Amino acid sequence: MNNLTAGVPTLEQLSNLPLPPSLPPHPGYGTPAIHAAARKKHLSKRLRTAIQLAIADDLKRILALSSWEEKQEGVDGLFEVIEERVRDKEPILAKLPDFSERVEDGLEQVLRMVRGRVRGVTKGSAVSAAEESDVADEKEKVPSSEQGEVTKENLEYAIDVMDVNKEAPVPVFMDLLKVAKLQQSTPSTDDDSARKDLQSKMSLSEFFTGSNEAGVPNLIYPLNVHHNEGTGRMVEEWELAANKETKRIMMRDGMKEIARRVVEVANCCGGEVDDAKKGAARVFVTGKRGVGKTATLAGLVASARVSGHIVAYLPDGDRLRKHGFYIEPCPHRKGLYNLPEIAKEFCEQLLTSHGSDLREIRVAKEDMNEFLSEEQITRLFSRAKTDSADQEESGTSADELSLDKVLDVGMGSTSLSSGCYGTVISALMNQTQKPFTVVMDEFNCYYDHGHYFHMDYDENVRKAIPINKITVFKPFLDAMGLYPAVAGNEITQAASLNESTAMMKWGSMIVGMSESRAVRQAFTQALTESASAQSQNEENPVHVVDLQRFSDVEVQHILYNFEITGIGRLRFDRGYTTLNPEEVEYLRMVSGGIGQPLLDACMLP
Repeated sequence: MNNLTAGVPTLEQLSNLPLPPSLPPHPGYGTPAIHAAARKKHLSKRLRTAIQLAIADDLKRILALSSWEEKQEGVDGLFEVIEERVRDKEPILAKLPDFSERVEDGLEQVLRMVRGRVRGVTKGSAVSAAEESDVADEKEKVPSSEQGEVTKENLEYAIDVMDVNKEAPVPVFMDLLKVAKLQQSTPSTDDDSARKDLQSKMSLSEFFTGSNEAGVPNLIYPLNVHHNEGTGRMVEEWELAANKETKRIMMRDGMKEIARRVVEVANCCGGEVDDAKKGAARVFVTGKRGVGKTATLAGLVASARVSGHIVAYLPDGDRLRKHGFYIEPCPHRKGLYNLPEIAKEFCEQLLTSHGSDLREIRVAKEDMNEFLSEEQITRLFSRAKTDSADQEESGTSADELSLDKVLDVGMGSTSLSSGCYGTVISALMNQTQKPFTVVMDEFNCYYDHGHYFHMDYDENVRKAIPINKITVFKPFLDAMGLYPAVAGNEITQAASLNESTAMMKWGSMIVGMSESRAVRQAFTQALTESASAQSQNEENPVHVVDLQRFSDVEVQHILYNFEITGIGRLRFDRGYTTLNPEEVEYLRMVSGGIGQPLLDACMLP
């Protein structure tokens, strides 16, 4: 991406951003075969890169020769000297028992890849360096009349089959506070697409440009620092930083993959889109403890809001599944239960973050009947009336209300909050005016042992109420459609809508696991297996994204960020740690390439 002037990219920009790959799974995680395959591929690429560097000058001379016999003689000479040259460049790999065979095979692969490029591959249709050498064979099928000549302009490109001269991608940080600064400035750019991106970010509501009392940007509201527990180490990192003028989140390949899935399936970033082409994506985010799942979800929330999505963000699933104050049977929907105080909280959060967007969407009386009784609907309309002479302007009429009015009434009424919130969520899921994205962190907590009991569900009050029978959570769990074989409560498909029916018409459902909460590992594993099984669904698959450990370059850039923002002992060491390769490697080793231990290691004196 060539433009990050606004600090936070849109989902489309994020999906196209060149980012370095993460490390493969550690063999100790139970997948040694994946690690071994990645390690073998890395060694092969490293060896072929050394071979290319060793023969680059010779290849230029050979390709400049006119006769085939001279070229063949030059290639034969390469096979005689290549082993010694590569041994000098890679003394560690030279100790491999099959080093000679590897070098000979690697040289043959490099030469075949160069021949493939010379025989008709143009710069615009280049093959990736990661492709196997058999791709070069396919290029031999190009008719001789269509094969290009080696010119001075493309000679360097033809030789650089391992992309040695190509600039390697580096990590990029989004700055959530830069959006606020942009609101106060005037964009100046000649690029039409860049100007449109800047204008869309400048159209954010004033609320998103501020921060709360703890310094957390409102762009990721309602993420906050819990007074006892805290929410993720990302917020703790911001609290520890000396520089309070920047709030950064590193964009990684996992975040890019999620954004790509949302953009492709929902088709939400291409300007005007026909309703027939609009869709909804389901994304399941997993990974080991500390790899950055909370940071990834928070970054996606910011990117989605900058892209114009209405976002319902539930960052603290562990609190919601057990601290709902009290539960009561839903008087209008038999078999379901309400959490009135949680519903009031949800109404307030959605109204605070997206009130201006919700003012443009209306819901009719007949669409409220599923969630509210006739008497409740009458009370809702009565409370929604204002003293304004123009009822249309105030968001009220005889037969419909704007969603912001419904939420305004819900956040102030215990008896109406659950019905109002259910009405608004249903309206957002069934409209196609604006994409609607739901992001839920600590999603596996909902599948743990339940904490809500009522004698209306179990006369002996021994069985917990399944979470998908609680009205504030039901639409989201129905949309994800995950019913693991092992769970802490009876979450069954019998009490749910079909996921194709429950899913929103335009938007996405993004849920993330938590390894730092007290949830039985068997429940988390069963939930992950259920999502993996749903990934085979052809009509509406669940896209599983497994976040991995930080790569070497990611660790280095995180340490740069820690030093620039002033965290821990890096605040005063004047670059001694970040500019010392041994120190960087030590921190990477003790942290295992995982964010939380890396932050802890930087706090030690």
